[in-house]
Amino acid sequence: MNTMNWYLGTASAAIALMLPVAPLHAQGFNSGSDGSDGAFTMNGDMTLDVPSDGIFNFTTVTITGGSLRFRRNALNTPVFILATGDIQISNANVFVEGSAGSANPPAGGSGGPGGFDGGDPGFQDIPPGAGHGPGGGAGGNATAAPTAAESAGAAAYGSTAQQASASDGATYGSPLLVPLVGGSGGGGGTGSASGPGVGGSGGGGAILLASNTRITVDGNGIFARATSPGIQHSGMGSGGGIRLVAPVVGGNATLSVTGSFGFNEQGGAGRVRIDTIDRTQIRFTYSPDSSVLSIGSFMAVFPPVVPKLDLVEVAGRAIAPGAPVDILLPFGTNPNQTVKVRATDFTGTVPIEVVLVPASGPRTVVQSQITMTTNPAQVTVNVTFPLNNRTRVWAWTR
Repeated sequence: MNTMNWYLGTASAAIALMLPVAPLHAQGFNSGSDGSDGAFTMNGDMTLDVPSDGIFNFTTVTITGGSLRFRRNALNTPVFILATGDIQISNANVFVEGSAGSANPPAGGSGGPGGFDGGDPGFQDIPPGAGHGPGGGAGGNATAAPTAAESAGAAAYGSTAQQASASDGATYGSPLLVPLVGGSGGGGGTGSASGPGVGGSGGGGAILLASNTRITVDGNGIFARATSPGIQHSGMGSGGGIRLVAPVVGGNATLSVTGSFGFNEQGGAGRVRIDTIDRTQIRFTYSPDSSVLSIGSFMAVFPPVVPKLDLVEVAGRAIAPGAPVDILLPFGTNPNQTVKVRATDFTGTVPIEVVLVPASGPRTVVQSQITMTTNPAQVTVNVTFPLNNRTRVWAWTR
């Protein structure tokens, strides 16, 4: 068993394990669906609420037209569409896109389901915020050239931004897309006395389709893009993740994980993964190009052992597993606080980063490590919070 370095998110998220898997015969694969959601059919536009665990348990999926979108759940998990029978999508769009940031309201764009939000914009003397996620861009000058260090940073995921600068995010994740994760957010843009800047674009979301039998996607396609902000400029979000798993996968649709673009800049691309026994019917178009793609026969939707990090206490507050962590310390509070991080099912010494991303101003990254003398094991990390500045707390390992 080989353990891969991978991103770990807010209070709870998973680390990838690259497990040696013997090829499975087509009749032996189980997507994990229990069929409790029945058969899903659609011919027209529809928006589904993502279940609390992100998982749809269908018998079959038949989509013959329209656009399918999703509303994020409270934990902002990726979307998992599992089926005991065939998944057939024809002449339809499936979207898990991130949204663009805006100046009115002054906010960063939302990540698609499983993706990360863009940074908030600045206003007058208030600096902009950084984008969220392990590949988030820094806040910065919205009118600076994309290559300038002071520019609003673009996010990365499977690749870096088109025109690199010091404010851009770094790549992360695995071509296996195990665990499934979306794109990161771009940094917010500076404002002026006349009004706020533009919030960073949210990262593309993440979606997995798995069938016991077959997946066919013909015409139109699946889109985990980061939405572009038009003529306005802020940090660009990165594309998200698309994974297809079935004994037979085929079709000629588009699988898109492009980053958002504007002001001669484009966020990094996401990742596409196809796992199948029979690849002879695959004729997809990949956007931005086939460099985002990997194909294999890793026929497992959820690995049996998934190491994870949990934020268990932040600034004296107990954290529920998986919950997003936002902290606001008022003036007069001691800014020096602690963050307790728990690691489960790792081995050896685990390098971690505790990351504070305030609504305005640069992020803070504190390096630490957890030694797995017990399982689980825990470490307490000393951090300094900005006061009167809403701050989201993350923990991950690369």
